[in-house]
Amino acid sequence: MSLVSNTVPVAFFGLASLGVVSGVHEFSKAQTTMQMEQISETRAAEAAAAQQEHEDFLADWEKQTVAARKAAAEAQRAAMIAALPGNPKKGRMMYMTCMGCHGMKAEGSRNFKAPRLAGQTPWYLKRQLAKFRDGVRGAHPQDLEGAQMAPMARMLRGTATDDVVAFLATLDSGRPPDAGGGNAANGAELFAICATCHGPSAEGLEAQKGPRLSHQHSWYLERQLSNFQDGRRGSHASDTEGQQMAAIAQTLSDAQAVADLVAYIQSLDQ
Repeated sequence: MSLVSNTVPVAFFGLASLGVVSGVHEFSKAQTTMQMEQISETRAAEAAAAQQEHEDFLADWEKQTVAARKAAAEAQRAAMIAALPGNPKKGRMMYMTCMGCHGMKAEGSRNFKAPRLAGQTPWYLKRQLAKFRDGVRGAHPQDLEGAQMAPMARMLRGTATDDVVAFLATLDSGRPPDAGGGNAANGAELFAICATCHGPSAEGLEAQKGPRLSHQHSWYLERQLSNFQDGRRGSHASDTEGQQMAAIAQTLSDAQAVADLVAYIQSLDQ
């Protein structure tokens, strides 16, 4: 046999072997790529599952926190109501006269220009009823709503004021206050001076005799600021807090500033 005839099969066999090796290599690469993709998908799925578990934990924790805060607030409110000197059951009967303007749940009425009473601090309600009764509020000839409120306050004799206040403390209007059209961001700076007496969250500070402003209708807050500016409120010689408030109200340059301040106060409810 010649050298040539012996070489051809060997060469062919060598090429075939290289082809097999190349095929095995490509298959191995494909397998490796597939395995890497599977590993990557598995890791991504595990990461997604871990993220979801974390989010579920945070959501559950938030629910528990909110529930705990609500329970604490309800317990605090119950203790506050129990500590009030009045009788809520008696106060409920007395409040029926007030219901026509202030609403069944003391939610307030824009039509009657009557503020929301539900949620207001008891000490402030009692103090304002006393002012109406004594002619400190509602005496200005242009304060028409105050003039209507004054004789109603005089109907409360003996412990009736405490009873009505105790009943109001039990009420929840069940709906958010009416919003205004001001710019809360612009009102934030204006509120800085108000926080001294009304608290950083407009929650009211009894020591400063500053009522709660949050959770109140925008139209009522705007109306009262206007009353302070125009002298319809805070002009009586015995109304020390009103005189202080009238001076502060004068710093609000125009109706837009008033609306912005009120918008910021309402943003504190969020």
